[in-house]
Amino acid sequence: MKRLAIYHPGTGTVISLTDKTYLVDLDLLEPGVLEEMEAGGAVEERAHKGWRLDNYNMTNLFFE
Repeated sequence: MKRLAIYHPGTGTVISLTDKTYLVDLDLLEPGVLEEMEAGGAVEERAHKGWRLDNYNMTNLFFE
């Protein structure tokens, strides 16, 4: 299995996919959830309706 990460070149942020990482449809968020996420607050998984991104899923998607 590959060791994958998400990289943002503007901020230099690297997020390992071994961390809990989610793909979120911002149009589906309940009011106030995006602001709470941006502020670094803990948001329950069911509140942000995201899809879990991890090494296993992304390896299968890109390198199957």
